[in-house]
Formats: sequence, C-alpha cells, structure tokens
Amino acid sequence: MTNGVLLLIGLLTSHYLADYCLTWPFMIRAKADGKNIWPILLHGAVHALLMGLCLMAYGTTLEMLALLMLLELVTHTAIDTVKGLLTAANPRLADTHHKGYWMLYGFDQLLHQIVVVAIWYLATRPATI
Repeated sequence: MTNGVLLLIGLLTSHYLADYCLTWPFMIRAKADGKNIWPILLHGAVHALLMGLCLMAYGTTLEMLALLMLLELVTHTAIDTVKGLLTAANPRLADTHHKGYWMLYGFDQLLHQIVVVAIWYLATRPATI
C-alpha cells in the first residue's frame, strides 16, 4: 500500500473514531437540535485534531495542515449543526422508524465522507509553486 492509501484509511478511521467513539452525551444532545453550537464545535475540533494527527504522520506541511484542519472543523461543525436544526424543525427526522431519518443520516455521512476525500486529495496532490 502506498502512503497516500494509508493516509486515506487513517482519515476514514479518524472520522469513525471521532463520530462514534469520542462523541460524548453532551455533544449528542447538542447535535440533536443544532441550537447549542459550542458542543458541536468541540465535536468538530475532535475531528480536526484526529485528522491532523494523521496528516502530521503523513508529513503534511504546517501551512497545509492548518488549512485542512480548519476545513474539517468548519465543515463538520456546519454539517452537524444544519442536520440538528433540520431534525428539530421536523420531529419525524428524529424518528429512527421513519425513512426520512435514515435519508438525512446517510446524507450527513455522505457529506462528511466527501470532505474526508477532499482533504485526502489536497494533502496528497503534488506541491505547486
């Protein structure tokens, strides 16, 4: 496996760890309605930190590292906040027995994975002057 493939696996794994293993109850409550931004921002920061560790291990420059961590922080926080606001506005989207819940959940994860792949692409493309 190339280093680039290992980086992608690391970024995907860090997303899993941050979203499912390192999300605490106060973050889950905030994400449910999107109204309290601080726990959601902290959740985004956990994502950015874990991805940053993967990027540092890959040898990403400090400038690129800062940019990519900021990209993860902002996009993850925004996606989760909007999902919470949508859920609060339509309680059917909070019902796991309703198809809308799964459609929104899947779309949320799709957006996060697109960001992960974009970060991977930006980190692995050849440097230009």
